[in-house]
Amino acid sequence: MITIESHSRIDSDTADDSQVGAAVANNDAANAQLLPETGIVGGYLSGSSGFYATGGEQQFEYVTDTSDVYLVRLRQGDRVVLQTFLSSSTPAGTDMTITEVGGGEICGSDCDGSPPFTHVVDSIPDAESRPHLIQIRATGGGPFRYVLTVAAEASVSAANVAFQEPELVPNEAVVMVDAPSAPGGSANALDIPTALDIVSGLSAGQVRNLGSGIWHLTRASASSLQAAPGQELAALRQQTLEWIGTLNSQPGVTAEPNYLYRAQVVVPQDDDLYRLQWHYPLISLPVAWQAAPSAGADVGIAVMDTGLFSATPSSYGNWHPDIHANVVPFTGQILDYVTGSLDIDEDQGQRDQNPADPGDGRAQNSSFHGTHVAGIAAGVDNSTGIIGVAPQATLFPVRVLGQDGSGNASDLIAALNWASGRSDIDVINLSLGGLPDSEALKAAIDQAHGNGKLLVAAAGNGGSDNPTFPAAFANVVGVGAVDGGKQRASYSNIGPSVDLVAPGGDASRDGNLDGNADLVISTWGDDTVSPPEPRYAGLQGTSMASPHVAGVYALMKSAANSVGEDVTPDQFFALMASGSITDEVGSESEYGAGLINAIKAVDAAISGDFPTVLAASPSALQFTDATRQQTVQLQVYPDGADVTIDTVADMPSWLTVTPALVVGNPPPDQVLVSVDVAQLEQNTNYVTELEIGYSDGGDSGVLEVPIAVQRQDEVDQRDAGRHYVLLLKTDPARSLVDQVSVDADAGIYRFAFDDVDPGEYFLVAGTDIDNNGFICETGEACAEYPVLGLLEPITITEAPVAGLAMNTSFRRPTLTTLGQPRYGFTGYPLKALSGNTQLLRQYRGGGE
Repeated sequence: MITIESHSRIDSDTADDSQVGAAVANNDAANAQLLPETGIVGGYLSGSSGFYATGGEQQFEYVTDTSDVYLVRLRQGDRVVLQTFLSSSTPAGTDMTITEVGGGEICGSDCDGSPPFTHVVDSIPDAESRPHLIQIRATGGGPFRYVLTVAAEASVSAANVAFQEPELVPNEAVVMVDAPSAPGGSANALDIPTALDIVSGLSAGQVRNLGSGIWHLTRASASSLQAAPGQELAALRQQTLEWIGTLNSQPGVTAEPNYLYRAQVVVPQDDDLYRLQWHYPLISLPVAWQAAPSAGADVGIAVMDTGLFSATPSSYGNWHPDIHANVVPFTGQILDYVTGSLDIDEDQGQRDQNPADPGDGRAQNSSFHGTHVAGIAAGVDNSTGIIGVAPQATLFPVRVLGQDGSGNASDLIAALNWASGRSDIDVINLSLGGLPDSEALKAAIDQAHGNGKLLVAAAGNGGSDNPTFPAAFANVVGVGAVDGGKQRASYSNIGPSVDLVAPGGDASRDGNLDGNADLVISTWGDDTVSPPEPRYAGLQGTSMASPHVAGVYALMKSAANSVGEDVTPDQFFALMASGSITDEVGSESEYGAGLINAIKAVDAAISGDFPTVLAASPSALQFTDATRQQTVQLQVYPDGADVTIDTVADMPSWLTVTPALVVGNPPPDQVLVSVDVAQLEQNTNYVTELEIGYSDGGDSGVLEVPIAVQRQDEVDQRDAGRHYVLLLKTDPARSLVDQVSVDADAGIYRFAFDDVDPGEYFLVAGTDIDNNGFICETGEACAEYPVLGLLEPITITEAPVAGLAMNTSFRRPTLTTLGQPRYGFTGYPLKALSGNTQLLRQYRGGGE
């Protein structure tokens, strides 16, 4: 039996349906397909028809379907997300519109460009829901699959429809040891290498201390690869994960892959926009410079990036003239942390004292990314070129990104641990991301925060609400991007990675109507000539937004110091959470606390009047029938402030908080929020808030935590499309033994196999929405026994097998749930058939 994830639906005219004559058109408003208020639907569109290139006699056909229309009720704060996935090598065009029934189109610029499209509803009064038509169109090209998701405001992530495949360095691991690892030993900094030798057979030369009890390991020797040509990397990844699993089996050892991350920049076409720094008036920076004439003096900004442009990259110095005067003098310490094959400077593969960016000799490259970021944060005021946000701050260039703007987690952790111990570094800018949640990286982040460093990071350029790290860590200010009109940039992530926003640019827009694309202008370099020459460039990305915030913090700190005050990271978080240093520009899920405002920030720093703020993590809660309890951390900023609860708003009878929030008492460090779904009607959404009034004897405030409850829909309403159930051998090739096709019956898929030999098998099932002969591709529903992503064999004997249950879903489990990545998964092939399309049509319609 296969059950269906609640609120799942299938496009009523997929290519698979068309092949068996079961398609029900949903091509226009008159035939709009009804969706639940919050839910997920998988679909198919194509601007043409034809046959997939299978390389054999088997033919799978795709059909023309240029429009799907859905009718759904939307509320204030709901997120509508469209993701698309090509079914063939033929490019495809897509657009989406969202129109209120009886009203106008509301998606606007959020639906411009290329998917993913993410729109947050901000046009409906609170507590109301209104019917809307969502149309998805194929504007040309070949077939594609899509997933359309409607998520409530409080939902954490709606876009996890693909297995996460973070890049890693094969045969390397990052390890923490928090308990004795050898008989009679203890896990301190002196005997960890010895302990690791015991558990993994490593030699001392393959263990490197990254600081603070974190270690980098290299496997002594890789196993011989048993992989087909072209599959060597996939095999190496798998071997690496198996080795890391062995490390994690040792008591007290936490091992992770040495993940790769990248600069968060989108490189547009070259444009002569060097003089147009529109992004500074957008955040009231010119006025802030007047209020803070020290302009960041005596504040250290560590830019952890690709290093800096130098006219003599083999030696320290000769930096870009718009940066040079602010770069810290030669320290004699390691400032280039890039190692291994990513290191492309003269000391290839080794850490060194020179953070110069060696370039890579290509006109359109990811090199000089760090130069661009540094220019935004602290470009010199020298009457030529550009100027930075904090033009008198001290720059600490720390090279952690190498070839193609990539770096690995072990190098970043080592750099963070070094910067954490430097009293002359006040803010660390991380215009990089793409890492999964990492305990080792979090430990380095938390230590730097505890040592008084404000960490600022790019929120990511995926246009997604999936968390990206380091921006999504609690002790990091995650920065999203806006264009010249203060609108979220089309690429900018939303949700848990975004604490506030800053100018990042958007090459597809002219939001400030100055006749030019909204690009952020800063310092660059040209290494196609010898010697290299300084240049300027216009770029877009959350990489560009992050240094705006790092620079504003430098202005705040220097302004406060000039009047005998100070600003700490905790005080910055308090100001941010209270809205004191931002302008409200839209919904919290898109813009966090809002757009950074430099003059508000400087004024707050000079006044020394820092608010006391009670904040919650997570900042919003969503409950379902499966998730009825959540723990909420209550954090007071600044740390140690004496806060008491003044009021607690009435809560509905179905919501409880433990321990109870008592007026006159301090708030607990954490509470357990629980929902009694038995009091709530099925197939209904509920919205409320946890509202706590508080004060510290002077300041007072109100903490509001939005709460949404999505009751499951009736089982018989669910339909994830026709499923093909496969029985596979457990050999490495997972050869197909048998398959059947089944349709949902009252929301359940029931299946049986006949005449199967006793043995062990894998059991999987999924849709073939695009009719290309593969199930479980990204964008299709998939089920695996016993749990999607954690495939285990079943045993078949002579007796009938009964009681097997799976759940199918268009979503994919997060990396936190899986425990490790799943690389190279492209779906399961259906049984090869010869003959014509009619034979396929007959086959695919039967088999129950």
